[in-house]
Amino acid sequence: MRAYGLKKVILLGMIWGALCLFGASSAFAQIDRDRSHKIYTEPVFTQYMNGMQTINPAYAGMWEKVGVQVFTRRYFVGQEGAPLMAAATWYKPVKNDNNGIGLNITNEHIGYENKLTVAADYSYQVKLDWKTFLRLGLKVGFINYDNLLTRYDLDWGQDDPDPAFATDIHQHMMLKWGVGALIYTRDYYIGLSIPQIISNKFRADVTNFSSLADVRYAYLLGGYFFGRQRQVRFKPTVLLKGAIGGEFTADFSANWLFYDKFWAGVMYRTNNTAAIVTQFVMMKNVRFGYAMEFPFGREIFKYQLQTHEIRVVYEFDFYRRPYTRKQYF
Repeated sequence: MRAYGLKKVILLGMIWGALCLFGASSAFAQIDRDRSHKIYTEPVFTQYMNGMQTINPAYAGMWEKVGVQVFTRRYFVGQEGAPLMAAATWYKPVKNDNNGIGLNITNEHIGYENKLTVAADYSYQVKLDWKTFLRLGLKVGFINYDNLLTRYDLDWGQDDPDPAFATDIHQHMMLKWGVGALIYTRDYYIGLSIPQIISNKFRADVTNFSSLADVRYAYLLGGYFFGRQRQVRFKPTVLLKGAIGGEFTADFSANWLFYDKFWAGVMYRTNNTAAIVTQFVMMKNVRFGYAMEFPFGREIFKYQLQTHEIRVVYEFDFYRRPYTRKQYF
């Protein structure tokens, strides 16, 4: 690598590292203050191993194609008021694939509580050697939070109202920004990100302004692709999510690709959750994914019909290149 290129990599790494250290130190301090409160974290989909942009902005525009991904995730089917999450992701490479842009829209709905997140992504790629690349990403956007407390039926009568549920809550245009990095080759990838550095506080009632808050988690993920020239290929992945004072979880998955047409895999999460993950190549530019996630060793298991997630992907070659890389992660 030329000296100029090496200096550029070092400079970009220092800037990104400073942002990560700032976000992590602020997150740890915030967790100590809000340890007893409910927290919001970045939504993670079970099928993250084939679309990491929601948690790592460095993934935006990583491949040659322009694409749109739509996710729908229904928790605890059969339970009234169970969480529902929907997301749409758009991405596009620019300027010979060294730059990428993207957009994420995520909506989380729990009962009468709703959180809408809109964020734009930018990524920049540096070639470390003939087969290794480094991507750095930035995520910037806003969050709208609504909680319609007056719609809850508390059944306490008119003579004994609860003042905490007397007013609806609307907090809009709260700042969101985060950073991410990704090192990859044809066969493996390793990524680190903090998708939410700003800690927003969500007013859950009229008496306690900070009863809900964002916690800045760090995400470390990686995967390796075996058997590139074979009809059946294997890709194990791991995702670690944690922050000091917050919940730490780890996802371990094993995925098999058959004839470049069908993915099948299993996942285990350390909070006593397992999942089955599949993905079909429906047409040349369309993929369909489905995952069923179920808890075990929990009392709630027998009262609900698991968690279901659907993912639809549409991609096309905007620049009409004679050759585009196959996307395995």
